[in-house]
Amino acid sequence: MKKLILLSIIMLTGCATVNEAVDAFLMKYDNNEYKLITEIRTRASYGKDNCAYVEDSKKLAKELEYKSLFLKNYAEKLPHNKPVQESSVELHDMVKGLSDMYDKGSVSPIFCKIKFTSIEESATRIQQSEGNKPR
Repeated sequence: MKKLILLSIIMLTGCATVNEAVDAFLMKYDNNEYKLITEIRTRASYGKDNCAYVEDSKKLAKELEYKSLFLKNYAEKLPHNKPVQESSVELHDMVKGLSDMYDKGSVSPIFCKIKFTSIEESATRIQQSEGNKPR
C-alpha cells in the first residue's frame, strides 16, 4: 500500500512537471500583449518623472488602471500563458492601489515616484517574460 501511495505521488508530481513543460513549449509570443505591456511600462516611466504635477499624475494613474485591467483581461484567456496571467493580476492590483490613493486625496511626490517605479519594474519583468516566448 505504501508503495502504491508513493508511486501515485511520483506520478502526480511528474504529470505537473510534464504539463509545465508542455505549457512552456506551447507559449507563443503575442504582439498585442507585448505592445500593451510596453505602453504600461513607458507611461509608468513617464509618470515617475512627473510626480510634481499632481493632476497629470492622477490622470496617468487612471489611464494605467484601465490599461492594466485591459492587459489582465486580455492575458487571462490566452492558452499556455500562466506567467503573464499571474503577473498581470499583480500589476493591475499595484496600479489600482495608486489610482485609489489619488481618489482618496492628495498623493505625495515621493509616494507617487515609488509607486510608478514599482509599476515600471513590474511591467519590465512582464515584458521580459513575454519577449522570451518563442516566435
